[in-house]
Amino acid sequence: MKYLYLKIVFLFAIAACYSQKNYERSDIKFAHLTDLHVSVGNDNDFLLQQIIKEINSSKNEFVVITGDLTNRGDDDELNRVHAILTDLKIPYYVISGNHETTWSESAGLTYKKLWGNDRFAFSKGDYLFVGFPCGPYMKMGDGFVKKEDLLFLDKTLKDSLNNSAKKVLSFSHYPLDNSLSNYKEVLSILQKYPTVASFCGHGHTLKKYDFSGLSGVMGVAIVTRDGKTKSYNEVEISNDSIRIYQKEIDKQKAFRFSVPSQPSKIKIENENGFAKIVPFITDIASIYSVPAFDSKNLYFANSVGEIQSLNVKSKVSKWKIETGNSIYFTPTIIKNNLVVGTIEGNILGFDKKTGIQKWNTAIGGILVGSPIVEDSRIYTASSTKFICVNGEDGTVIWENKLPNSYSQATPLIHGNSIIFGSWDSYLYCLDKSTGELVWKWNNGNEKQELYSPGNVKTVASKNRLYLVTPQRFLTIIDINTGKTLLRTSKWKVRESMGRSEDGKYFYAKTMDGELLRLPLNDLLELTEENLVKNSKVLDLKIGYEHNPAPILEKNGKIYLGSRKGEVVIIDADKFEIIKMLHLGTSSVNGFTTDSRGNVWTSLIEGGIYKL
Repeated sequence: MKYLYLKIVFLFAIAACYSQKNYERSDIKFAHLTDLHVSVGNDNDFLLQQIIKEINSSKNEFVVITGDLTNRGDDDELNRVHAILTDLKIPYYVISGNHETTWSESAGLTYKKLWGNDRFAFSKGDYLFVGFPCGPYMKMGDGFVKKEDLLFLDKTLKDSLNNSAKKVLSFSHYPLDNSLSNYKEVLSILQKYPTVASFCGHGHTLKKYDFSGLSGVMGVAIVTRDGKTKSYNEVEISNDSIRIYQKEIDKQKAFRFSVPSQPSKIKIENENGFAKIVPFITDIASIYSVPAFDSKNLYFANSVGEIQSLNVKSKVSKWKIETGNSIYFTPTIIKNNLVVGTIEGNILGFDKKTGIQKWNTAIGGILVGSPIVEDSRIYTASSTKFICVNGEDGTVIWENKLPNSYSQATPLIHGNSIIFGSWDSYLYCLDKSTGELVWKWNNGNEKQELYSPGNVKTVASKNRLYLVTPQRFLTIIDINTGKTLLRTSKWKVRESMGRSEDGKYFYAKTMDGELLRLPLNDLLELTEENLVKNSKVLDLKIGYEHNPAPILEKNGKIYLGSRKGEVVIIDADKFEIIKMLHLGTSSVNGFTTDSRGNVWTSLIEGGIYKL
């Protein structure tokens, strides 16, 4: 009996040890940082250093950082954050936020050089941790997960969980709700796998969410919006729950809430009932510019650096070139050449029939804009200079070492002047023949660069220049002198504007989803009262709106694109809506026409449409 008793005690001890080992194996502790917003020497710079010191003396096993590392995505800011994070004594995993992707001075190259791919996937205990970026990329827009990142997410989960009992924790900057335009596509992927929870940032507030049935955790920014609380999150995963703590600097962590450690049951709501238009083609990656055309072929570039030629009639690819990094520059045809600018600062010329590269002209800075062509000359801006290039052989005819930041919209040629805006807060007018500066204009505030005319395609009458900027003002300028004639905030206009085909009207889209029409008449008395009297406003039925795509009028129809993949077509004469097309879920890039006068557009999600 004594022997049997000892045997039972021994077996119980072994079982207890085994159970304890299982518990320890599943117990995971990590720090979650988000919305760091570091600029060199600002308060957050020093606060992040304090946080790193605390984490190094904690029991956390690793750190996950869900974006908005910086304020503007400037190289100096990125390098500063990277230097601070290198002091961590434990592994860390990082993804970008919209402050790194929307206004990046390197179009994402510096981030890529410092941290590699903007994704991560690793296993710890019973969990697979996977993170992906959300954009928006190089222009104002809603959050959006690029097609190649969706494919990465799906493939990673499929491959990593094959014959595995592991569960999934998802990490992104944006919450998986309406602030992310294709959140349903993300959820439809996570739905296929045992996903427990989704961690995010962006909102700056520690908050528990329900993302269509998926447990959500929004981390606190390292400084709260009121500036009073300086903290981060610590996460403890046990067998039965995921516990979320708020850790204020130099204080004990405080438990805030928990979410279950069992996989969530995701239920995605049905679409709103609108039938989406089938694209002419759907690419494997995202697209950030409109296509170019000759009489037979369509040419476009994408976010994985591919440039392609496609026969319009057969839809068969004629050739494809891989450049390696995202292309935001609008492909342009000059005679037998296809010209493309890169974020490495090069102008590339290809034989449009074969795709063979004919030249590579180093310009410097980054090229993310839409050029304008006249007499086989290309006029465009990089982030360090404005150039005039021979479109047949790539030689630089002249250059001006302005602007001091990048420029995205198509310049305006007006007589012997060329006018363009930049994200350095200025609008410039250059002599078209020599590149000499004629005048420059800004809104009186050089320090607020986010109000810059960096992505506006200006509109002109004979003597007046019209523009709208993110400051939500309409400005009218003397086109010969650069002198401000009128500025008004009567309408909440932002960046989207255009001109009627006959040159009689100026169009602008408001942030309330309206179309503003004003006469382009140099004899019009410039007072706010008189502008209002002569204006027309049409409700586009699209609600809050900030897509910067230029407005096009063609063959009596006005075309406008929304942030949610809608195209509104308006009868220009009657000034009333003809139809609304629901093309997809992502931002419309703009509009272009082919040699037959057909109107085309593209969406960030990778579709090209013939309208």
